[in-house]
Amino acid sequence: MKPTTIGAALLGETTLAWLMRVAWATLPLSTGALVDDIAGDWSSAARWTAALLAWGLWVAALVGLLVRRPWGLTALRLAAPLPVVVAIVGAAGSDGSWIAAAHGAAVIVLALLPEVGAHVVDGLSYGDERRLILRVPFALVAGPIPLVWALVVAGVVSGPFVLAAGGRVLGALLVVIGFPIAWMGVRSLHQLSRRWIVFVPNGFVVHDLLATREPFLLRRQDVLAIGPAAIDIDLSDETLIDLSSNALGVVLDVQLDGDIEVVPVSRRVAEVKVVQRVLVTPSRPGAVLREARARRIPK
Repeated sequence: MKPTTIGAALLGETTLAWLMRVAWATLPLSTGALVDDIAGDWSSAARWTAALLAWGLWVAALVGLLVRRPWGLTALRLAAPLPVVVAIVGAAGSDGSWIAAAHGAAVIVLALLPEVGAHVVDGLSYGDERRLILRVPFALVAGPIPLVWALVVAGVVSGPFVLAAGGRVLGALLVVIGFPIAWMGVRSLHQLSRRWIVFVPNGFVVHDLLATREPFLLRRQDVLAIGPAAIDIDLSDETLIDLSSNALGVVLDVQLDGDIEVVPVSRRVAEVKVVQRVLVTPSRPGAVLREARARRIPK
């Protein structure tokens, strides 16, 4: 199985993660002046509001990259598109907008790399664990995620800026409405940063609370085979559970020696499903297979 990206083949996960840190840490050098140009004619209160919000997001994402926790990945991916937005807004009035746009585009590309995401969330691992994130379902990428992102940004920004402009009543109303909406949006997006396969000493855990009500362990001795799923696989098979969530990418088929119980997410009463095969879509299938082989999974 080849590495997930060309970048991973040339640079490696740790190097890509450090490139992400450097790109984010140097962002004020390209985007800071542009923010000042955009806010040049604003009131003092509005300029301070813009500065506090910009620096707050920058610090939150940088700390998340250094500390390496799932919340850091959420903060990074929420903040990553904003430099490009700033560059587009400032394109008409600043010669440096193209530099900020190029820098922002590099930040977005790096932030979305599965190697960077895996490196950040794997900081939560301890001992002999390793976390590898699952790919985001295509149905969410195609619409809900950009919409929720826009609602989060609008919910955080609109109230403070209206208050800074002197609209106390409207600004307070937008804060009261917008902040809870933004918080709910952040919580929803954060669930995407907490979907992973966790390799542990006696096997690996599938942790995907979008698809199952609770994580479940696949023991090393119970795994017969793990590899790419066949194109013509029969999804109606009652002994199989499809947790791929229609995500784009290589689907891995885990075949078991015996039954395991899985509780899929359902709007109805929770039902236990007894299966012998599990389909999952990790963002780095090659890394999952290499880790499985290194841990002698399957036997």
